[in-house]
Amino acid sequence: MSTGADSTVATPLIDSSCPRSATPGRPRIRRSYSLRTRVAAAAALGAIIITALLGWMSVLAIKRNSLAQADQELAVASRLVLMQPVIAVGVLSLVNTNKDLAVTVRDDGTVSASTIIELPQLDPGSYTLSLDDTPYRVLATTENQRAGRTVSIAIPLNDAYHTNSEQRHWVLSAAGLAMLAAAGLGWVFGGRAVRPIVDLTRQVSQHSGTGAEAPVAGSGVREAEQLAEAVNHLLERVRKAQAETAAALETARDFAAVSAHELRTPLTAMRTDLEVLRTLDLDEQQRAEILTDLQRSEERVEATLAALERLAAGELTNERDHVETDIADLVDQSAHDAMRHFPTLAVRIDTDPELITRCLPAGLRLAVDNALTNSYRHGGATQALVSAHRTPKGIVISVDDNGRGIPADERTAVFDRFFRGSQATKGGSGLGLALVAQQAQLHGGRAYFEDSDMGGARLVLELPDR
Repeated sequence: MSTGADSTVATPLIDSSCPRSATPGRPRIRRSYSLRTRVAAAAALGAIIITALLGWMSVLAIKRNSLAQADQELAVASRLVLMQPVIAVGVLSLVNTNKDLAVTVRDDGTVSASTIIELPQLDPGSYTLSLDDTPYRVLATTENQRAGRTVSIAIPLNDAYHTNSEQRHWVLSAAGLAMLAAAGLGWVFGGRAVRPIVDLTRQVSQHSGTGAEAPVAGSGVREAEQLAEAVNHLLERVRKAQAETAAALETARDFAAVSAHELRTPLTAMRTDLEVLRTLDLDEQQRAEILTDLQRSEERVEATLAALERLAAGELTNERDHVETDIADLVDQSAHDAMRHFPTLAVRIDTDPELITRCLPAGLRLAVDNALTNSYRHGGATQALVSAHRTPKGIVISVDDNGRGIPADERTAVFDRFFRGSQATKGGSGLGLALVAQQAQLHGGRAYFEDSDMGGARLVLELPDR
């Protein structure tokens, strides 16, 4: 069983001082500064570093000079004191009431004479000591003295330290002014320095990305020119992508509209046939006729959908799908398959012994198959010749037949999607030659019709030799 203390729910404390951006789950918003501010801050930081180094060196030099000056004064005083140190101590004790000079004489460690300020026992050398809260510079020496005697001479450093303090104050003041001046000048000249970037930013912000506008221009500094060049390249890529997207959308809309129109006719016929079968009392012969018509409409829809699928697949190909292929072998296989599917069609082959190139083998095979199918079904051909040769223009594949041919004024339009020529039979999808044209375009070539020596039409595929 839980106690009252155990069941108490602790209420979390909320620190109102925490910024909202620090709330868990919410990204912290980092404050950004202008480039001009950064230039001014960089100039101030550089001034701080330089003035700090110069100030530190100046303070050390001032302190060193003060001690050197004190040592020089001690050296002058020692010339007088060291002649007769004991007598000099007596004289100084009478006249040196302001403690400007302190002298202590020790013989074998015992004080034999001293002014009011007694200096401690020190080894020979120069020292800085604090006596009665007063800093002194001390010189301890045994020069020109009898054995065992040490003379210590000291002068106060109050005046020197006061001078040092004033000098340090001036150095720090000058350093502060230098930092402020550097920051101010950095702000003033930074504005001029970043003006090309500001102008470039304004141009980019006003640019709509359409091809009708002039490219952005950067001048004044190399970075602005390089940035302007990069922005122009980016805008050019964006314009191209927009144009390609718009073209693709327009093609997709047209494609969808035409496809819907082409599929609507057989689907309407199928619906009519189904309504007749459902509502009317028909004999077996009538039912068989309607079922045959229904099957024919279904096959047309199926053929159209299959062709549309192949067209869509062709749009998704890229350069990596191209592989080395023997065109002669591909043409031979297509010819044999055509004669197997259409027993009344005789297909001859005329190709180079070896015709290797990089291509889309499935797509190229589809183009040759569709050309032979078109010759048989719509041209009524009984003989066909498939040729493939390497020429100065590249690789040329042609399909000749002895069929009805294609009128000259229709030889371009037959490559359009869903177009049926005046010589075409019923039941086609109108996409067979559109697939041929698509494959020619995917290979970087072209497809066209011309008169054939066999009396019918000649379909020519000109492809670059890879």
